[in-house]
Amino acid sequence: MAMLDDQAIKRLLLRTAARDEGSADAFQSLFKTCAPLLLGVARRIVVRQELAEEVLQDSFARIWDMAGRFDTYANQPVAWMVAIVRNRAIDLRSSHDVSRVDSYHGGGDVNPDGSLDTLLEAADDSAESTDRRRLARWLGECLGNLEAVERQSVVLAYQQGMSHGELASHLGKPLGTVKTWVRRGMAKLKDCIDSRLGAAR
Repeated sequence: MAMLDDQAIKRLLLRTAARDEGSADAFQSLFKTCAPLLLGVARRIVVRQELAEEVLQDSFARIWDMAGRFDTYANQPVAWMVAIVRNRAIDLRSSHDVSRVDSYHGGGDVNPDGSLDTLLEAADDSAESTDRRRLARWLGECLGNLEAVERQSVVLAYQQGMSHGELASHLGKPLGTVKTWVRRGMAKLKDCIDSRLGAAR
């Protein structure tokens, strides 16, 4: 695939942001020019074609909404759009991965505050008669109860093995904010699983 021309893309973004009679045509041209590249970015993250297409549509809706906030001096337009697609793809993948809790069990302890495996092992210690499959199901349910940013942070940390610093860079958020999301998400998971263990006794 040929390299995209940042200057041409920038012009299309600015015309889109103008919200005049030429904006719709500019946005259509932007979509035709950039969609193949951005679909590939989404596909690498969510894998499934139908999910990648959903990411692409959602991302272009966001690009339309945010075109007026694009900083022509601070941002490269293609990189700016890729970041939007990546963030949406990760959000969507996280929501679909909630039910695939078995994939979390091999993640390892990548965070000094504890891992999902550690959480399950602690639960096993406190309830010897409860099988791991039930605990895994509870984990999936409890992950689904987290706020989106907490779930995304926990999944990226423990499924993808990202450090706090990598998470902060990837999400474009301050390190302290990301640490809070991970810590709060893990605390909520522990409380949720503990409550299910208590009810099962």
